[in-house]
Amino acid sequence: MSAGRRSGIIHRLWFRIAALLSLALFPIGLISVSLTHQFAQATDQRAEAALLALTSQAAQSEESLIRAGFGSANAMAAVVGSVLDNSDTCRKIFVDFIANNPDFSFAGFVNADGLMTCGSSANTVDFSDNEVYLGMIEHPAARSDLVRFGQISKTTVIVLSTPVFIDDAFWGYVSVSLPHREMSFDHDSAPQDRPITLVTFNIEGEILSAEDGLQDVEDSLPAGAPLSELAAKQRVAFSGKTRDGEDRIFAVVPILSDQIYAIGSWSRTNLSVAPGIAMATPMIFPIVMWLTSLGVAYFAVHRLVIKHIRCLGRDMRRFTETRRHNDSLFDEGAPYELREIDHAWRDLAERIVRDEAELEGTIHDKTVLLKEVHHRVKNNLQLIASIVSMKIRKARSPEARTALKEVQERVMSIAMVHRSLYETSTEGRVRADELLRGIIGTLLSAGLPKDVRVTSKQHYDPIILYPDQAVPLSLMASESITNALKYIGRPDGALPHISVTLEKLAPEQARLTIQNSMGTPIIPPDQANGTGLGRGLIGAFARQIGGTLEVQDDGEVYEIIVEFPIAHFDEKQTDSDYSALN
Repeated sequence: MSAGRRSGIIHRLWFRIAALLSLALFPIGLISVSLTHQFAQATDQRAEAALLALTSQAAQSEESLIRAGFGSANAMAAVVGSVLDNSDTCRKIFVDFIANNPDFSFAGFVNADGLMTCGSSANTVDFSDNEVYLGMIEHPAARSDLVRFGQISKTTVIVLSTPVFIDDAFWGYVSVSLPHREMSFDHDSAPQDRPITLVTFNIEGEILSAEDGLQDVEDSLPAGAPLSELAAKQRVAFSGKTRDGEDRIFAVVPILSDQIYAIGSWSRTNLSVAPGIAMATPMIFPIVMWLTSLGVAYFAVHRLVIKHIRCLGRDMRRFTETRRHNDSLFDEGAPYELREIDHAWRDLAERIVRDEAELEGTIHDKTVLLKEVHHRVKNNLQLIASIVSMKIRKARSPEARTALKEVQERVMSIAMVHRSLYETSTEGRVRADELLRGIIGTLLSAGLPKDVRVTSKQHYDPIILYPDQAVPLSLMASESITNALKYIGRPDGALPHISVTLEKLAPEQARLTIQNSMGTPIIPPDQANGTGLGRGLIGAFARQIGGTLEVQDDGEVYEIIVEFPIAHFDEKQTDSDYSALN
């Protein structure tokens, strides 16, 4: 069977698969990983640099408006202190500014008390509760704010404010309002396939304007990066996710240093630094590597392993069902390891068939021998019972006849147990429920006078025992039933009764309960006098099966309860187990 085996290293399965996969995957994987990594890094760097420049270009128009607004506010703040006493002259300054700069909707001076006493609007307006005024009082410095609903413009405006100092004392501030709708972005220099999303904000992180409106602007901002922190970095580009989970590239540039900033972003799905083949080239290597690995793996695993394993599996299933197997070997092209498994399997199958045949023969011989032993023990016990019966007939005194009768009954009980074992045992195990049902049924039908009516109730859970426990359990049940029949009584207004229950409390725990009624004795007391031998035997049998005996007598019911473990077969059973009977 071992002729023609090729065991060289080149015929080993691990060598073949390792050589093929290493040859196919190593250069492709190395090139693919290297190029893809380099290309990704270069793409991100070029995209971030380009986005910084395009963000600055796109924000130029907005930058010019904001610079013009702050420049005008600074100029008017410089002269407004000298004309505060002349309200007409003061108001004319702001009215002329609005007339000459239609991009702005309001200009005016707010004094330290929060009142607009001079402005492009003729009415005096109280700004004491306005957030711009409160911020200016707390920290008088140039600032920019977004006001969702201007008190004068009645619309969303960007307020550019400059403080007014006279003799180093804060007198108020000049504000100009730039309607949000006037903010525009220059997209002429940006590629059409990479639209920029642009948002402006002040140094405190407050959003001033957004290209697509202010309604959902928070979702397009970078997650985990507050705008106030980005303003501190002045000019920066980075990759990240928006707050709604989209991958984008972000760029932050200053519009007005230390005042206003713009943040622009590109979606990565639209990112294409080089058109056409430049973006697709790095993806060719992973795809080729994947397809090549699939082809190599299919060839190596299917042709070298799966085909032979399936053949071996079919042969194993056939052997399981029919105990026959295919005598043909794998072809010599199969890997050495699989041919070794095939040889080992066929040796194992032949050995199993031989061992099973020997085992079945041994079991058959033992079964026949065991049944013969039970049969002969039963016959011998019946012979002993017959001899005792002859002695009973020749006995002269009632005491001798009574004692011999008890001996005969116990011998017959043992004979009945062996007969039941002979009939119910299977493969060395015994159905305890069937065994007890047969023994107790026979004792109940034969142990009472014909003219006495007794109700009986029996319940047996299916329990399988080895003979080591089945024999003493049966003898204990037989002795308990004999004892119950001897002392059963008729309760007032009811029939005498006997109850037998075998319960399986747990997978390895059982309980036997035998109960009889008490009252007016059925058997005359002079015939039922005992020596206590029966109770002693019951206790001894209970100890032999490893159980605990409990006797309850409340005057109405006499009950014997034995709980015992369902033991496993013990080959070391010795005569010491029966010492309790001596």
